[in-house]
Amino acid sequence: MHSEPEMYLQEMGLSEYEASTYVGLLRGGTSTAKEVANRAGVPQSRVYDVLDSLKTKGFVVVQEGRPKKFGPIEATRAVSQFREFKRREHVRRLDEIQGLGEHFLNAVDDADYGRESDEVDISWSYPNRHHILEKLERLGEAAESEILMITTPESFERIANHHAELLAEKHEQGVEIRALISDDREVDAAVRDRARELMTMRLVQDIRGRLYTYDGEGILLAFRAQNDDGYVGISTASPHLYTTLSQLFELLWADGEPVS
Repeated sequence: MHSEPEMYLQEMGLSEYEASTYVGLLRGGTSTAKEVANRAGVPQSRVYDVLDSLKTKGFVVVQEGRPKKFGPIEATRAVSQFREFKRREHVRRLDEIQGLGEHFLNAVDDADYGRESDEVDISWSYPNRHHILEKLERLGEAAESEILMITTPESFERIANHHAELLAEKHEQGVEIRALISDDREVDAAVRDRARELMTMRLVQDIRGRLYTYDGEGILLAFRAQNDDGYVGISTASPHLYTTLSQLFELLWADGEPVS
């Protein structure tokens, strides 16, 4: 069974071996590759690749010598460096997509594809919380008029922290942001105070699933899997369904209590 730190590292984007190796280094300190492999349960044939990957991502420092040794970078610094690594990776991938997208558009224009098509609703499902947060970010980036949330304190705190810069940007652009939050426990005071500057919040009772809607058609529904093993997310674009869900939101909003 994985430890809690390992699970969080995997949710951040590390592999199982990378997470167990870094946590093992934090516990045991600077070690040889053989010691790392034994402590973390990583096959000897894989341990050097794992350590090289962790070095690239900002979690490990190499101490040259015979034998070569590997030390853990302090956790706060490692998280910061990994965020920067992911940012650079994200920018690089966006640049690649931009270039490929231009080639695609040129190819479509050259082939003279038809422009007319029937309106369709397209849905995706997401098997874990990390993917759900990524989809929420993409929906939020595209929002131009409103973002409505029906969610739990836990999920609200995660979104407010994970998407803090995006929410601030949308607030500055004039996007209306409202959140209905279950009152089963208090929202962290620091998160609540920051969010209060960006959106209007109200408390309601008995919220278990999470519903997020954007600009009159974007919808994401998230809930725990039946066996309580992780989250499931379902996303669709439907103005008709949005109309019904926004009416539900307004009914709950009218009964909600302002966040103090």
